[in-house]
Amino acid sequence: MRLYYSVLPLLISILLTGCDRAPRNSSVAVVAPPPPAAQVPAPSLDDLGRVIKLERTPRRIVTIGPGATEIIFALGAGARLVGRDSASDYPPPALQVPVVANFAGPFFEKAAAVRPDLIILQGETYDAARAAAWQQKCGAPIAVLAPHTIRGLREGIEKIGSWLDLKDKARVLNARLADAMNQREGTPKAKKRLQAFVEVSRSPLFTAGAGTLIDDVMRAADLDNMARDIKSYKQYNLESLIAKDPDVYIVTESQPHQVRVLKELRAHPILRNLKCVRGGRVIVLPSDLLLRPGPRLGTGIAMLRRAANAVK
Repeated sequence: MRLYYSVLPLLISILLTGCDRAPRNSSVAVVAPPPPAAQVPAPSLDDLGRVIKLERTPRRIVTIGPGATEIIFALGAGARLVGRDSASDYPPPALQVPVVANFAGPFFEKAAAVRPDLIILQGETYDAARAAAWQQKCGAPIAVLAPHTIRGLREGIEKIGSWLDLKDKARVLNARLADAMNQREGTPKAKKRLQAFVEVSRSPLFTAGAGTLIDDVMRAADLDNMARDIKSYKQYNLESLIAKDPDVYIVTESQPHQVRVLKELRAHPILRNLKCVRGGRVIVLPSDLLLRPGPRLGTGIAMLRRAANAVK
């Protein structure tokens, strides 16, 4: 009996130790702990003040707006993009994504067919009523980004980073945007700000007035927008333009060609009377660098600043 009681604690210890780990070549399955439950993103507001409620971090995204498409790829989330608008042509991998919308809005059947869990609508002229109606037809949350300023663009990048759970990458992207925008390459800030006119379209002549992203881009490039007497994007009176006679005329094109554009302006029955056109003070730059609220806008601002300094 004494031997039994002296060995009993040792036997219990061995049995308990054996329960803690399975023997080698054992067929006993070791059950892994369940993965943590996916966190539901907190409700947030889009640029129109609409509450955006997401059931989970979006994995199937549709973008309507080329700038938003570029932001998604710049954040490294291009694989999540399942639909885009017809104008989203950069970066090149975006061309492989199905077209489910154009500038006028989503193609409802095509947009619903790709089963998005978030649609990002980017533009300066959308309103809440239209977004709500589209959201109901598409069956997915629609978040509207309406950047009227460079600050608004940066805030939009932060919002996308928050929705996609990529906040750190969004901060890095905004830092790169600021670095590109402030790149002066040794060119000092101009003592006199030139009066500039931006041609959005020629026939009829449309421009960008106060309260637009282009107006803020011009300010960042050390230029004064001569059309600040109007608001938003509107048709501009040709006679008023001739009377104000801007220092520089800016044209944006998908395939910019300085010589051709200057020739066309000098052949125009009214625009040829501008001193800047007669003197060749015309800037022609890629439209996707100056008009798109995306990661490359900083590069466009730096290009505009250098071009303006070159024509003084």
